[in-house]
Amino acid sequence: MAGAIVGGALLSASIEVLLHRMASREVLTFLRRQRLSATLLRKLRIKLLAVQVVLDDAEAKQFTKSAVKDWLDDLKDAVYDAEDLLDDITTETLRCKMESDAQTSATQVRDITSASLNPFGGGIESRVEEITDKLEYLAQEKDVLGLKEGVGEKLSQRWPATSLVDESGEVYGREGNIKEIIEYLLSHNASGNKISVIALVGMGGIGKTTLAQLVYNDRRVVECFDLKAWVCVSDEFDLVRITKTILKEIDSGASEKYSDDSDLNLLQLKVKERLSKKKFLLVLDDVWNENYTNWHMLQTPFTVGLNGSKIIVTTRSDKVASIMRSVHIHHLGQLSFEDCWSLFAKHAFENGDSSLHPELEEIGKGIVKKCKGLPLAAKTLGGALYSELRVKEWEFVLNSETWDLPNDEILPALRLSYSFLPSHLKRCFAYCSIFPKDYEFEKENLILLWMAEGFLQQFESKKTMEEVGDGYFYDLLSRSFFQKSNSHKSYFVMHDLINDLAQLVSGKFCVQLKDGKMNGILEKLRHLSYFRSEYDQFERFETLNEVNGLRTFFPLNLRTWPREDKVSKIRYPSSHRYGLEFRLSTRVWNDLLMKVQYLRVLSLCYYQITDLSNSISNLKHLRYLDLTYALIKRLPESVCSLYNLQTLILYNCKCLVELPKMMCKMISLRHLDIRHSKVKEMPSHMGQLKSLQKLSNYIVGKQSGTRVGELRKLSHIGGSLVIQELQNVVDAKDASEANLVGKKYLDELQLEWNRGSHFEQNGADIVLNNLQPHSNLKRLTIYSYGGSRFPDWLGPSILNVVSLRLWNCKNVSTFPPLGQLPSLKHLYILGLREIERVGVEFYGTDPSFVSLKALSFEGMPKWKEWLCMGGQGGEFPRLKELYIEDCPKLIGDLPTDLLFLTTLRIEKCEQLVAPLPRVPAILRLTTRIRDISQWKELPPLLQNLSIQNSESLLEEGMLQSNTCLRELRIRNCSFSRPLCRVCLPITLKSLYIEECKKLEFLLPEFLKCHHPSLAYLSIFSGTCNSLSSFPLGNFPSLTHLIISDLKGLESLSISISEGDVTALHGLHIIRCPNLVSIELPALDFSRYHILNCKNLKWLLHNATCFQSLTIKGCPELIFPIQGLQGLSSLTSLEISDLPNLMSLDCLELQLLTSLEKLEICDCPKLQFLTEEQLPTNLSVLTIQNCPLLKDRCKFLTGEDWHHIAHIPHIVIDDQVM
Repeated sequence: MAGAIVGGALLSASIEVLLHRMASREVLTFLRRQRLSATLLRKLRIKLLAVQVVLDDAEAKQFTKSAVKDWLDDLKDAVYDAEDLLDDITTETLRCKMESDAQTSATQVRDITSASLNPFGGGIESRVEEITDKLEYLAQEKDVLGLKEGVGEKLSQRWPATSLVDESGEVYGREGNIKEIIEYLLSHNASGNKISVIALVGMGGIGKTTLAQLVYNDRRVVECFDLKAWVCVSDEFDLVRITKTILKEIDSGASEKYSDDSDLNLLQLKVKERLSKKKFLLVLDDVWNENYTNWHMLQTPFTVGLNGSKIIVTTRSDKVASIMRSVHIHHLGQLSFEDCWSLFAKHAFENGDSSLHPELEEIGKGIVKKCKGLPLAAKTLGGALYSELRVKEWEFVLNSETWDLPNDEILPALRLSYSFLPSHLKRCFAYCSIFPKDYEFEKENLILLWMAEGFLQQFESKKTMEEVGDGYFYDLLSRSFFQKSNSHKSYFVMHDLINDLAQLVSGKFCVQLKDGKMNGILEKLRHLSYFRSEYDQFERFETLNEVNGLRTFFPLNLRTWPREDKVSKIRYPSSHRYGLEFRLSTRVWNDLLMKVQYLRVLSLCYYQITDLSNSISNLKHLRYLDLTYALIKRLPESVCSLYNLQTLILYNCKCLVELPKMMCKMISLRHLDIRHSKVKEMPSHMGQLKSLQKLSNYIVGKQSGTRVGELRKLSHIGGSLVIQELQNVVDAKDASEANLVGKKYLDELQLEWNRGSHFEQNGADIVLNNLQPHSNLKRLTIYSYGGSRFPDWLGPSILNVVSLRLWNCKNVSTFPPLGQLPSLKHLYILGLREIERVGVEFYGTDPSFVSLKALSFEGMPKWKEWLCMGGQGGEFPRLKELYIEDCPKLIGDLPTDLLFLTTLRIEKCEQLVAPLPRVPAILRLTTRIRDISQWKELPPLLQNLSIQNSESLLEEGMLQSNTCLRELRIRNCSFSRPLCRVCLPITLKSLYIEECKKLEFLLPEFLKCHHPSLAYLSIFSGTCNSLSSFPLGNFPSLTHLIISDLKGLESLSISISEGDVTALHGLHIIRCPNLVSIELPALDFSRYHILNCKNLKWLLHNATCFQSLTIKGCPELIFPIQGLQGLSSLTSLEISDLPNLMSLDCLELQLLTSLEKLEICDCPKLQFLTEEQLPTNLSVLTIQNCPLLKDRCKFLTGEDWHHIAHIPHIVIDDQVM
């Protein structure tokens, strides 16, 4: 081995971060304001660099030289002290910033900053000097210890494994593995490659090499291949050495000819020559290389081999297996206890027979349990005890830690994996020593702990800390430091021996408190974990009074209780807690812990805690606070001064009724979990917490600052979000401002109204309409919605939804086309009391529900008819579970061709007497149905069609059957009579009505029809003597509507009813000479252009949110425009060619708080913009051909200049101000 510390020493990452922080602007600014010399930190930096250069050597020697281990511990202690000092500085700077932001005067800011940066007094210099002195001493001591710059000592010698196998030995527990791999070796290459790579992956000592030896020497394998070669690659991927070894293996005469040759080209040519047209097997044992280029260069000559050639790779890393393009990755698991015992007994007892020593057999089985299925451990410990008959010695092995055992070969094997870790992963792994053996942990929570401890390095990375942590976690998982739990699939564990390794490298800094209380004063203790007892007294933790630098206080769960609410038919899966109630002395959590000033992680979960002291504000370094299952009713307001807090977990705090009022000050907060609490309303201005990544619940209030619109600024929130008390949304604009459609990181969304009968839900339809989520959403629940119909986005706009739950939406009478959700796997419908019919509107077009696995209808008392489409493969081609419950009026047939149905439950459906569906895969059945009928297939449709002078075609329904039709043009038609119906395909995307006369015979019937897919509609150059309303509710996907040169049209109402949804964002009304009145719809994020309508007088709108409005060439338009005042969402306003306009003061421009662009042109009589300052968000103001207004807005001297001076870009008559 070239060196022990291949990936860099554990402390290297800490020192690197420390040096980076010391050079940060906030630290240097602090020193300057304190009038402290930068020399202070410069000296500290020099001393850190002096010890950093020998870290690799020290880390390698620490395992064999206790003095070096002590030196490293002292250095780590000094680094912790330096980190704490910098934390004090950055925390104080953050506090000052928060306070100064509230000031309005620059003088006040300076005064406060100067005053508030003195809490250190003169102590900061002495602290820096003390740390520097420590490092100076350590720098001197390193020379005494013989520590040198560069790579450290080698780990204990490991002999390279050979291809030979102990043929007399019995195989234990790998028979299935051997069979599977041999079958693969003997098979043809299904991957299409001539040469297949098979990777055997597992932790050190799991038996990868032994398994490779067994299959390599199997008779069937030997006979199958022309040539075989075995190479022990080990940690140094030396291309010349490896190639030379392969050549020696396949060419008996190559040993002497090429023993001194280092020409890689010549060696590879010889390998290529020998492998040409040969079927070969190559074993590359113990591969660590993660460089694809190295592998690519090595395998270049292999391509000449015959089809069926194979390469076996043994490695500890999934990443290595991936880089080598393995077509088959075989993960080796642990041996069963029985197999592990047999292996142990073989090496511990004569002839493997333990029956002669029953007292040793019992102890030996205890030792084998410690091995946890690791063959190397069983073999090593068994061999160490061979011929040892003293019970005392066996008990010593049973009761000893692995690293205390004499002649131990286990940990050195595992330390090799550790040595290859990069330094940033080493400290993440070492921190995991807070977890006891067999402890199951969640990935997400561990990442939050790493984040709290400052382990997640961002520097120049654009990734969030959570994304960085996710990468770290999977790196450790792929290298077998973590394993997936067998009992809980969302949890992970460490092998006991890996856990031993973590404890070994973390040393005195991470302590697992065993039963009883802490013994002695642990001066270097930084991270403490322990299992709760039913009553944890003060005395158990009393010695923490003497621990100055504790960072982690982490009680552990005796059992695993997942915190996620799984997808289910029921609203909330039962949230169990322990049978025991855990209590912690008040002196601990309100006195002792509140004095631990450098605490970063504090968990008090599952304790019966009723309140927190105001002194929690002392924990100014706190990043992680977990109060799961606490009994607190309120958090103290002082918690809002924890400016470093990143994670606040209040899961299942059943008594919690409110959050601190000033939570908006907690600017570092990234994760807030209040699931299953009784919080009634969110604090004001939660939108200021722009760092939030996870917000479990948002409870809507009625007051300003607590409305749902606060979610707008939380653009990064992801994971799961429940929005509750939506009946409090009295202004649908708030729902739009929440901007759920822009929250692309959300996986799960639950929208809840309070179902109490005394709560009114006025406007619920439009509220839900405006709460459209992003298309990335995976799980959606709508609960107790009181509207009459679901929004049209509940279908084509959420194509990635996997689970959909519609519960207690008691007024809805029809379904959207849920069958068109291609990813939908779980659909649970409960309490839709007004549904009478489920038909084509439920499925959409064929095929439907292509991924659906579970479907449930429950509590639908008026449901009578279920119409099935009968498409090819059936309506539900993958359905596995079907539940129909408490639907007493349902009659008729059920779907057919449910080929994969395994569960069918039909209960309390007295009138449902149809025969059973054909369900060959049924496993669970609750019904009396006897048979199921089929639906007919739908015919294909055209994609593009243009028609002229054809009234009858629109009525006959032929178009409607063409479900592929996307674009339709109706041209040059003069309608002679009112149409009875207009039958257009529901898949139609674009419709052009051009140069058609008497559109009053077409449009009324056309506008009555529902057009779910129509995105573009243009009505151009025609006549229409009667069209009063355009109901957008029938056009949910319409994005562009253009009405141009339409004569005869006098009034137009673009309307949208409650519950209707539309995607309209472009409306153009152009040159309609007879148009007098326009009523605009209440839409969000739309752009309206009204141009050259010479007789237009009234422009009305009910909009709560739109972005852009352009009015041009409408000289008769009467101001003010109803509803425009105070429209906070408007970003662009253009007013042009209005010769009679005298003032815009009536528009209250100062209230258009989102306005970014204002353009006013050709308004010769316009004198005033506003009597107050224009919005601060305004970035562009253009004034063109408005002479009176120009005078008032003159640079510096104009009467209105002070209202516009703050605007960055001002253009008046083409002159930039």
